[in-house]
Amino acid sequence: MKYLALLLALLLGAPALAEDAKGITLLRETIAVAPDGSAAVTLEVKLANWASDHLDLPLNFGKPGPLAVSGEVKADATVVRNGDARQIHVQFAGKPPADTRVRIQFTAQDFLDWKKARSPRGVYGLSYTYTNTGAMTIARYALAVQLPQGYGVNGVTSSTPRMTGEEVEPPYDFGTVDGRTVMNLRAKSIGPGKTAAIAFGFSEEERHPLPFVAVGLLIALAALWGKRDVLTREDYVREAAA
Repeated sequence: MKYLALLLALLLGAPALAEDAKGITLLRETIAVAPDGSAAVTLEVKLANWASDHLDLPLNFGKPGPLAVSGEVKADATVVRNGDARQIHVQFAGKPPADTRVRIQFTAQDFLDWKKARSPRGVYGLSYTYTNTGAMTIARYALAVQLPQGYGVNGVTSSTPRMTGEEVEPPYDFGTVDGRTVMNLRAKSIGPGKTAAIAFGFSEEERHPLPFVAVGLLIALAALWGKRDVLTREDYVREAAA
């Protein structure tokens, strides 16, 4: 009976906990890299009990194109400067509902410099850091970097959060979506001034000396044996819970 009472208390308390959620509960960022080095960027933001009629989001791209906003509430977005940091200022038509989703899309020019990124071995290096220049903690962060068609990940060189080998869910993995390799990164929270980052190598698929599965297996074994900060290729994409 004691355990039953505890279970009932938890179940009854769950709605109250959900109602108490406040702020940016999820920020999902998708960066689709194009063959010309530009990137189509999509920010999907979930807000809970947002008390203001505007929202300022960190902007971590040098040359963003025009911003397009869509979602469950009417809003406009512009690029503004806050001290030394540039941010995306989202202005709502009014105070948003308790549970609101907003999507912001734009093109980032010169995201990847192919010449500078290429090593003598023909492997390209790509790194991206999301810095929270805002005043609010992002409760959950998810990043998906889509490589151009025909390219695959060679290995991860560093990440924030780091891979320890002891976590239940790894901070990063990679798979395929519509025939394109996707590198995924997850962070439970990013406080003001904190970052989430990924750096990895990639190359054209035909440059791999072994078949796709064999390359993934070797990288996985190396990660498990050496506890290094790399992860195997896997044919799935693990998305953050909506």
